[in-house]
Amino acid sequence: MKKEDIHLGDTVKCKVKEDMDHPFTGTVQKVYENSALLDITDYETSDKTNAAELNFKIVINFKAITKNLGGGRPNPSPSEDEADSQA
Repeated sequence: MKKEDIHLGDTVKCKVKEDMDHPFTGTVQKVYENSALLDITDYETSDKTNAAELNFKIVINFKAITKNLGGGRPNPSPSEDEADSQA
């Protein structure tokens, strides 16, 4: 998946072998250059301990996102962020 395809608030399906044993679903909280911070929202019962150890948050590489289910909003440009903070 590419950075342009990921937006704040999007729900995405992911597979990360190192931290979770099964695919899971998360909501994008922050977008970085090559990765995103997710709130883990749906996971296999057997991964409950793993999700809890991660405090239900995980940073994943865009390559680990298998499907974007949408629901988010386009990422603001840096100039929009500054305008919002000054308002």
